[in-house]
Amino acid sequence: MGILSDLDKKLTDNMYEHGSALTDAVADLPRAVVETVERLMPFIQPEAREIVRNQVLGLVHEYRIENPPGAAEQD
Repeated sequence: MGILSDLDKKLTDNMYEHGSALTDAVADLPRAVVETVERLMPFIQPEAREIVRNQVLGLVHEYRIENPPGAAEQD
């Protein structure tokens, strides 16, 4: 059982370290994107803000372009 315990510990540690990237749509988005979405929240009804925030960030995460043409020139 020592091998399985070691493996379980390694997997658990890895999930704690990297798990948010698997479950959180915001984890790998640039900070500027998240801040822009947050600045738009005052225009959304208070009771719908959390749902709208999650939907917008989820869509950005799903449809973003990793390396858009001309991205190096903008830096």
